[in-house]
Amino acid sequence: MTPLPPRLPDPGRADVTTVTVGSLFTGTAEGQRAALDALRAGVRDAEWPKGLLELSVLASDDGEALLSYGQWSGPAAARVWPGGGGWAELAVPYRIHRGAPAGPDAPSPGCVVTAAFDVDGPERQRHITDALLDAAEGVEPRPGAVSSHFHHSLDGTRVLNWAEWTSPEAHAEAVAGAALDDLYEIITGTPGVRALRGRYYLPADTFIG
Repeated sequence: MTPLPPRLPDPGRADVTTVTVGSLFTGTAEGQRAALDALRAGVRDAEWPKGLLELSVLASDDGEALLSYGQWSGPAAARVWPGGGGWAELAVPYRIHRGAPAGPDAPSPGCVVTAAFDVDGPERQRHITDALLDAAEGVEPRPGAVSSHFHHSLDGTRVLNWAEWTSPEAHAEAVAGAALDDLYEIITGTPGVRALRGRYYLPADTFIG
């Protein structure tokens, strides 16, 4: 295992076939820092899983949660955080279905905004993803939006939109200015789709095998 300076993962990596995403509720900023310290110790002492290319750890800007993003070159060999530091959480395996990747002139991302949905099967996964991306193509680019990558869980029950923005403030301005209202109407009006809470995440740790 090799620690790197914190950075956001690249969802568009061509050598990645499976992604595992895990979350941990820490409650407070102090709990978040303690959990990060435990994770670092656990990863340092653990055997690196075969096929895991990179493990990114992100911290929510409100101090309440951590997120892991594991990128694998084949089927995920483990569904837990490597090491874990005593609080290993099950991670959900995904594949990227569709996205709106960053263009050549796009600004550098500074945070990730997650939007997750419980859905009633693979058909609903495809439907909500295609509806949101098709709708987004028909509106003006939003200042601060960099890219979007829709992940489908392998069991057909979850959709995760991994959206890169320049900053939490840029996304908050888009929300306040009603720039995302049309997309929210699609989400709330689609049967078999239930939105879960999203968060702003910033890079905290990056590890490679």
